[in-house]
Amino acid sequence: MTEISKILMEELNRCSRDEELLDFLHYYESKQRNWKEFMQEQLFDLELSYEKFGKRCGFSKNTIRSWCVDGVLPRSREHFIKLGFGLDMNEEQLNRLLQDYGGYASLYAKDVYDAICIYVIRQRKEHPGDEAYSYPALVHYRERYEAMCQGYSFDQEYRDRVTTGVMHEKLLLIADEWEFDAFMTEHMDIFRGTHSKLIDYMENYIKMRGGARYEGEEAQSLHQLARRFEKPQGFEVAYSKLKRHGILPERNMLIDFGIGMTMTLAEINQLLELAQMRPLDVRNRYECIMIYLFHNHENANPMLSLDNAYSMKEVTQNPEILKRCEEIITYFYQMEEEGILEEEGDDDKSLRTLYEDYRKRYGEF
Repeated sequence: MTEISKILMEELNRCSRDEELLDFLHYYESKQRNWKEFMQEQLFDLELSYEKFGKRCGFSKNTIRSWCVDGVLPRSREHFIKLGFGLDMNEEQLNRLLQDYGGYASLYAKDVYDAICIYVIRQRKEHPGDEAYSYPALVHYRERYEAMCQGYSFDQEYRDRVTTGVMHEKLLLIADEWEFDAFMTEHMDIFRGTHSKLIDYMENYIKMRGGARYEGEEAQSLHQLARRFEKPQGFEVAYSKLKRHGILPERNMLIDFGIGMTMTLAEINQLLELAQMRPLDVRNRYECIMIYLFHNHENANPMLSLDNAYSMKEVTQNPEILKRCEEIITYFYQMEEEGILEEEGDDDKSLRTLYEDYRKRYGEF
């Protein structure tokens, strides 16, 4: 976390009411990453209208206008990548775009979609103007990879035998699509197992929230649990792709998973870290509001972290997660012995309810 982020986080932590949050967002707007200014510079340099810029990058003119005039951020990591292709960015430039403005991880050679992206970017520099390496090529290679996966038997241990650096170097040496097909086939086990820790983490929360905890209570299926999320069907599809092919869900979908699973701020940041993503970023308006809502929910439910730790202990077999649960439980016992444990909260609203209430009052964010 940068120094300015630390200062902003300290200020945000002092906000206890919506009015204080709105004042904070307004006052520190100039200190947030200025996406609007970045987009205006791109249009100025290319001397394009909203409509022509949109056609170049594959977005509507209204979307481009919202980015340039209102400072609205692209909705997903994929949209940032699509924009990067439209601006003919190299890998380094695209990584800066993803990190500095989206709060997303840079391209990761052990993630199959990112490996495809690295390969196509490399080839478009070698073959400028060749439509075979334009943005639609990403979809083409993704579909080819998913077809390759059908009926493939994975070796779960193989993924640890090759480092990310070696994978990246191999990608940069690939000359054509036949070599790339061979690369994807050779490293299927790595792609499939890359996000195994993330899958395990999410699986534990699904078991924890969906399991039958009391006598006579029925366990809930993933389909039933998905109703907790903003886009239930979209989550089920994304989660299936993560488990079957190692394809990472979008950042906002993971954040929504954290809301639906009633995570603490520390827990959702751990989720994002396992997905090779940054923690919730105070310099991003949407995520700044989410940090505020997580804080409010935890302040109103001071025992949430302890409850989650006890519940997680019942379902997980992961040594790292078990150790963390024990640390949390020990911490709360120490607080109780010192007489500083606040057991009663003052609000029984769920995190999802707080989120929906905020949207009703202030609109989309």
